[in-house]
Amino acid sequence: MGVVLQGAGGAAGLAFGPAYRWQRAAVAVDPPHEPPDAALARFHAAQRAAASRLRALAERQRASGLREADLFDAQALLVEDETLTDGVTALVLEGEPLTQAIQTVVAQMQAVLAELDDPYLRERAADMAAVGLELLRALAGDQASPTIPPGAIIVADDLTPAETVDLPHHVAGFATAGGGPTGHTIILARARGVPAVVGVGEAILHVPDGTSLLVDGDAATVLIDPDEAALQAAQERIAALQAARQRRAALRDRSGQLRDGRPVALWANIGRPAEARLAREHGAEGVGLFRTEFLFLDRATPPDEDEQYAAYRAVLAELPDCPIVIRTLDIGGDKPLPYLPLPPEANPFLGVRGLRLSMQRPDLFQTQLRALLRVAVHGDIWIMLPMVATPADLAWARAQLGEAAAALAAAGVDHRPDPPLGVMIETPAAVVLADQLARQAAFFSIGSNDLAQYTLAVDRGHATLAARYRADDPAVWRMIELAARAARQAGIPIGICGELGGDPNAAPALAGLGLDELSMAPASIPAVKERLAQITWAEAQAAAARALGAEEQG
Repeated sequence: MGVVLQGAGGAAGLAFGPAYRWQRAAVAVDPPHEPPDAALARFHAAQRAAASRLRALAERQRASGLREADLFDAQALLVEDETLTDGVTALVLEGEPLTQAIQTVVAQMQAVLAELDDPYLRERAADMAAVGLELLRALAGDQASPTIPPGAIIVADDLTPAETVDLPHHVAGFATAGGGPTGHTIILARARGVPAVVGVGEAILHVPDGTSLLVDGDAATVLIDPDEAALQAAQERIAALQAARQRRAALRDRSGQLRDGRPVALWANIGRPAEARLAREHGAEGVGLFRTEFLFLDRATPPDEDEQYAAYRAVLAELPDCPIVIRTLDIGGDKPLPYLPLPPEANPFLGVRGLRLSMQRPDLFQTQLRALLRVAVHGDIWIMLPMVATPADLAWARAQLGEAAAALAAAGVDHRPDPPLGVMIETPAAVVLADQLARQAAFFSIGSNDLAQYTLAVDRGHATLAARYRADDPAVWRMIELAARAARQAGIPIGICGELGGDPNAAPALAGLGLDELSMAPASIPAVKERLAQITWAEAQAAAARALGAEEQG
């Protein structure tokens, strides 16, 4: 048995092959005694080249229908960021060599972002480091790509997102010393279906080229020099995974249901119109969460009504006969927008966000509602409200919907005035008042990620409290059961759109609590569909009882 290295996170799958130590291209050497104007001319040329490369990568990902395209668009904007440009310019004018100036300013910006409380902005610290490397690459000019042998396991200190998508398709997998389970590198590996392990530690960098490695993305481990028994076990697992994919592919066009025929609809969570195609390809029966934030981020002005209408219409074009649940803008002070100045908040997760922000900016809300009412004449559009805590919140939103419909009617614009208006159940207050909310709401959808955070009083981005953040904690399950009971009594549908909904192990209990639909990442649908088809309604109810902790203290 060889040496096992444990990583911090992985991309599912197994890969076996020889280690190949990946080396980043050498940094360009600045000309000696270079005049500032010449250095700045090189800098601006590098900015243009790096931004162009990143946007080309974005288009490549977008053409494949992958949401990760947005990442490269965002990095292209960072390459051209005014703070970066001004900082580098100032240092060069002070006499600092260009390469050193770029490294200095990038490190400063990265440090500022890394210290922020919000996990979204902490991820931007890694983006900033990647942007610096892209600029240095552009300064060095085109360099020959290394020849990576087919079937190799890439071993690296770390990989930027751009480097990850640039890896040739014949690479079997990769393992990196750095990185974490929520970083962009591992997200891209999952999107590409490449087995990978990140955060393995420095020991992986001492493995000689050609050494046999077995990468297990499911267990987040790397086995060095596996013996015959380990290889045999891996081959059996690979064969089992291939058989499972074939079984699940055969279920694609079958509706979600239990073994005894009880229906449980399986819908998809998407973040861009292009992902609707992925949802359809994975057998989604609808969209349970269409996040609209992509329309509002990384731009100088808010999207107008026509732009939003076009985006929503594009989803209907891919899934014309399916229900589409569109969540109104869910953003707050932790994601500042140039056109939406918000004061810093000590705890943005308890501050102005979601519907609360819409209340402060009803102009933005009205624009979004008008676009939704217009597109609702073309398909089965449902509108979902985030961060609802009280019936008064829902009543305010319903009044706003009426105003939007009246404005469209007065202008003679074709629209549907009364699409289903529902509530995202993600606060304990919404659970406690679910019976009252159900009198006004057309549907409920459990946002299990934030519901767990608020129920357990744990910031889900807090590094040292990660073990306490469990979306499958009995306290969270009991919150879900209370909301489901209120929905049943009111006769309205209830689903789930948090990560718990895409967990095949949680699916039986969710069905047993009476949820009508589970919404998840498109790729999770086949496994959940297969798991539900294996159990009866009685078995689902028993799973729900276990999840609620009813059998813990016998």
